[in-house]
Amino acid sequence: MLKKRFLLVASVLFSTTIYSCKKETQDLTAVELDNAAKIIKINNSNVANRVDLNNEGLVLNFQANAATLNDNVTTDALTPAFPYQLVYKGKIAPQVGVNNNALSALEVSPYGNYYAIAYQTPGEAYGGGVDIFQLQASGTPQLVSAVSTTEADVTCLSNGNGRLYLGMDLETHENYNLPAPSVAGIIKVEGNSLTQAQVVGLQGYSTKDIKYNESNGKLYAASANNGGISIISFSGQTATKTAFQSYGEVKSITFSNNDIIATNGYSYATFNPTTAVIGNYKHWIIPSNQEGIGSVASTPNGNFLFGNNYYLIYVDKSSNAVLHQVDVAGSINSISIVNDKIYISTGSSLIVAQIENDKIKILARIHFPTTFGGSFNVLKSRVIGSTVIVACGDRGTYIFDLKKI
Repeated sequence: MLKKRFLLVASVLFSTTIYSCKKETQDLTAVELDNAAKIIKINNSNVANRVDLNNEGLVLNFQANAATLNDNVTTDALTPAFPYQLVYKGKIAPQVGVNNNALSALEVSPYGNYYAIAYQTPGEAYGGGVDIFQLQASGTPQLVSAVSTTEADVTCLSNGNGRLYLGMDLETHENYNLPAPSVAGIIKVEGNSLTQAQVVGLQGYSTKDIKYNESNGKLYAASANNGGISIISFSGQTATKTAFQSYGEVKSITFSNNDIIATNGYSYATFNPTTAVIGNYKHWIIPSNQEGIGSVASTPNGNFLFGNNYYLIYVDKSSNAVLHQVDVAGSINSISIVNDKIYISTGSSLIVAQIENDKIKILARIHFPTTFGGSFNVLKSRVIGSTVIVACGDRGTYIFDLKKI
């Protein structure tokens, strides 16, 4: 998505800038709390019903589609390799923006018995939010609270240690004495209620990824356009940026064993988990031709799965060698690994794969327009137990049961 370009004083690529912030051990000031409340507006009352249960119970069958895949990959959705169906439980229509427009559902983050959906305004305008929902005993979704950010897109989100973390692009950052449009929002979670919003200024124009590391209690944010990797530390409930490393057009963050890895369309690098100093830097052997595409995930053995607009690529972490690659017939928007299965969001499809003997094997795919009609843009898929949640832009968020046949 192209927004208005934001120009910062350019920093030398890969130069290290460490921020030491005295206020890390201090309480938030009244001004900081007031500014955060103006940017992040929390509504813990009953949310207007945007849940659509039409066609609940509809069954979607996974299909093999070898004609559009790499010839070296054999697939058969009718074998026991992936004997599952998706049972449709309903969808959540997107939030409506200030101009009465449907926002775009980008990301889903589960926490406890609740799930959060991030939204942004498509195109040049700004405005977004977050929905909080839970699943009823029947598996159908129920909205319980919401956040609106009328001055900012929410581009990504995650959670951990009783908080939601929002990556945001804030149009009016100068009004709040923040250094750049790229900011991190932090909200304390108490059951289904949200409280104590904070905003931490980052670097660069657009926040691309945000992840909380349970092992060290730090938050990592990736920002593009004169941005890089920011580290946010906590003293009690107070969050402060404590380190930053520039890194060109950064797209994704992943944790590989004890390493912090960030990627863009043409490279990936290791960052010190405390200082953000850049370590190992390697070029992808098969780069994207679009800098903004570079989804990455870490496999249980520490290797990488990298998705671009050509292939799903399995890379050996130690040698940077490509172990295998497959053409999934579309640009890869997200990769998630659950147990031994890989779920890939690409275009209008959800693809399931696994790695066998260092080879990627495509097991099955579902093409959503075949069932629901119209155009789809599957931006993020999440599998939590037997629940599959798919964020599909202005189509909203679709919820399914993953049922074994």
